[in-house]
Amino acid sequence: MVPEESSHVAAHDGPVIVPMTLVEPDYFDEVMAGLAAENIDIRHFSLVASPETLRRRLQTRTGYWLGRAVGREETWAMQQIPRCVTALATERFAEHVDTDGRAIDEVVEDIAARAGLDLTHDRLPLVRHQLRRAAVGVRHIRM
Repeated sequence: MVPEESSHVAAHDGPVIVPMTLVEPDYFDEVMAGLAAENIDIRHFSLVASPETLRRRLQTRTGYWLGRAVGREETWAMQQIPRCVTALATERFAEHVDTDGRAIDEVVEDIAARAGLDLTHDRLPLVRHQLRRAAVGVRHIRM
């Protein structure tokens, strides 16, 4: 994280949630050090799941089906599963949040409780949840 970004985070009043997958120890250490240098209260959580669960989730993305249409059996993300699962299982990337067999709302509520945050919005109704999920899927398409 570059100093400009961490200063924006420090200037924000309230929690900042940064969803990203950092599995390279050097990058992780660089980001954490940049935030710590700004005296930012960091609550780091690694969402973990079995390779089977990750593969099943990735198969619901639009990009997977577009790849299948052109003869690709796996996406780049699927090819990264072994590397990421191995890295995130280490102590460096704790606090682990197991997501196997859990709905998104359950994971959100778990992290909020661990971080001491009060959620201000109710769970999304099923239809809105599905529409939001579809929109996220479209945004993940890489051509």
